Amino acid sequence: MRIVHVVRQFYPAIGGFESVVWELATRQAGEGHTVRVITLDRLFKTDKPAKLAARETIAGIEIIRIPFVGSSRYPIAPAALRHIGDADVVHVHAIDFFFDFLAWTKLLHHKKLVVSTHGGFFHTSFAARLKQIYFATVTRVSMVWYDGVAAVSLIDQSQFSRIRARGLVCIENGVNISKFKDAASRHPVKSMIWIGRFSDNKRLDRLILFLAALLRRDADWRLTIAGQPWDLGVRQLHGLAHACGVGDALTIVESPGDAQIRKLIGSCSIIVSCSEYEGFGIAAIEGMSAGLFPLLSKIAPFERLIADSGVGLNVNFDEADGAAAAFLQRWQEAADDYSSSRKKSMAAASRHSWEHVSRRYQSFYDDVLGARRRTILDVPVFVGTRAEAVDKIDAEYDQATSTIVAFANANALNVASSDDRFCAVLKRCLVMNDGVGVDAASRILFGSSFPQNLNGTDFTPYYFRNTRNSYRIFFLGSSSGVAERAAARLIAICGGRHRIAGCQNGYSRTGDTVAIRAKIIASQADVVLVAMGNPMQEMWLAENLEATGCRLGFGVGALFDFLAGDVSRAPPWVRAARLEWLYRLLREPGRLWRRYLLGNPVFLMRVLGQWWSGARV
Repeated sequence: MRIVHVVRQFYPAIGGFESVVWELATRQAGEGHTVRVITLDRLFKTDKPAKLAARETIAGIEIIRIPFVGSSRYPIAPAALRHIGDADVVHVHAIDFFFDFLAWTKLLHHKKLVVSTHGGFFHTSFAARLKQIYFATVTRVSMVWYDGVAAVSLIDQSQFSRIRARGLVCIENGVNISKFKDAASRHPVKSMIWIGRFSDNKRLDRLILFLAALLRRDADWRLTIAGQPWDLGVRQLHGLAHACGVGDALTIVESPGDAQIRKLIGSCSIIVSCSEYEGFGIAAIEGMSAGLFPLLSKIAPFERLIADSGVGLNVNFDEADGAAAAFLQRWQEAADDYSSSRKKSMAAASRHSWEHVSRRYQSFYDDVLGARRRTILDVPVFVGTRAEAVDKIDAEYDQATSTIVAFANANALNVASSDDRFCAVLKRCLVMNDGVGVDAASRILFGSSFPQNLNGTDFTPYYFRNTRNSYRIFFLGSSSGVAERAAARLIAICGGRHRIAGCQNGYSRTGDTVAIRAKIIASQADVVLVAMGNPMQEMWLAENLEATGCRLGFGVGALFDFLAGDVSRAPPWVRAARLEWLYRLLREPGRLWRRYLLGNPVFLMRVLGQWWSGARV
């Protein structure tokens, strides 16, 4: 796959966005993808913003640096358009000029666009009202052109769901947990470290006031601030430290490399952050991966991190004396059981490894491209040939968990669009594409048809003829006697390799569910075929399949009637022309005219609505 990342600042810049793109891009290059990063040709907030090399290849990543005009808040760099022509996926990082520009030029470049939110542009209170207006108008419209949106935190997911109802997934940022792994002091020491960018929203002024309050209670404490100058410079930080009388207890290390940071961490026991805004909090998790005790501000991402990890403390750094008192009390407990605290920090950080996150992004790209599955009206539909579908179902069976196989035609997806419970059930199923309507939706949304039509009437017998397994099959549905005849016919088609576990008609009262479930359990069936029509059959399977002990459940609609010979199929040439729906309409106009004559146009309008929204995942 050819992947192009677009980000304002990249190597040799140091910071949150930069590390995220670096970690993701290096892993993708290592997996054999062709990876390019488009970024700006000057670094922000440096004393000498000299131009960087226009092209460079590092760690298998092609880096292209382009000129820009305007401020660092919204740098304008239209040259990005020249370097995305061969991309399969263009991955934009953050909500900025690149995000807007590539959206509004999509009719020119026609590339699949995805974006990682990285907190939007709400990191500071600067122009807060204007930002909200821009977000609700320009950002909302730009979002329409994106095929997928990855919120990097639950906070971002909540924020961006206001302007993007579909095609939004939460993929929390990964962290390189090997970089500083197990580097913290082996014994509790009265030394803490802050790591990051010297930015206003990091509130280093509060951190220095906190240090002063801490020293008033215990003069042995020390603080190291390690990072890159940004809104604040080293001279300003020294000035604040001198004004607060903490200069002797504070060490400031400018633009350290990873090896130097690791060495600094080795003489510390606490990672501290006073940020008033974080989209995720990478530096805190990196510190925890070293075994450092997290002392973090009371903001949502940090509160969640502390709650999930069971180690650390959130304090209100606005009140320096109160924060210092609360920390000292909690630290004494952690110091007394320091080894356990250290292990908890490292275990919590390990949950954010890049290996897991990289796989999630690969799936995200695949879904946007429609390679693995295609989301149509919020329902993910399997993409593959009949043979590939057989292998997929067999693999699901081997997992020893209960899997529901459903078949989605235009009518089923229409029902799911107006029935949230049914839609939620289909999202849990392995859904196959059924019919010309779903194929048309695929062409509209993803530019190509499904490889083959996997309708339940044809595919279900095909699966049982070609699976590598032999099953005991239970037949549930249709009227009395039909299930038995259908069962005999299916077993004959498959050459007797499967066995009939049992049969039960589908005309049962609600109270009969327990008895039916008991009958299936007693039959020791491996698979249950349910022919009740949708959404009833899928709902029944969602509520009962696991309890039956079966590992596969198929919602098969009218299959029993066809197998039993009670209902005739359209002639082969009609099916080949994809006109079986018309054949059925002409045979049963009274029952089916609403589904086809009214339902199909409604389905098309809904698909066009999804196309307009930009959502592909």
